[in-house]
Amino acid sequence: MGVPKKYALVSGTGEADTSLAAFDAALIDAGIGDCNLVELSSILPPNAEEDDLPEFPPGSIVPAVVAKAVGRGLVSSCICVGRLESGLGIVSERAATDSVETVRRLAKRDVEEMARLRGEKLVEVRTVTASTEPEDAEWAAAVAAVVFWG
Repeated sequence: MGVPKKYALVSGTGEADTSLAAFDAALIDAGIGDCNLVELSSILPPNAEEDDLPEFPPGSIVPAVVAKAVGRGLVSSCICVGRLESGLGIVSERAATDSVETVRRLAKRDVEEMARLRGEKLVEVRTVTASTEPEDAEWAAAVAAVVFWG
């Protein structure tokens, strides 16, 4: 696998009577439910460009950084992408049974600390979040992800 040229920030929520089905519903809502996700760590290639999520053929192997929260109450997730002066991107994923404001704040703090450790300044910070709680089912899930391709 080479260096991805494109990425998209996506999020989704779902609910169901089992935890796995709630997670699946959130992936479907995010537009990546029929993909085989390969989880990555926290680096966004310097020359990668943000784009709209393409329609992947069912069963595609798709690299992604994923934040997922599944529970029987409030669940929230956040992906925070920070672009450094060098062009490198750093990604934080946070998920919790807490408010969306809390996970967003923690994810931004992570990216700020990751930049500091690299001795660089952030020139751009973007977030994508998801938050929900079950209304008509036992379980809820919130997913946020940065998906790579190209």
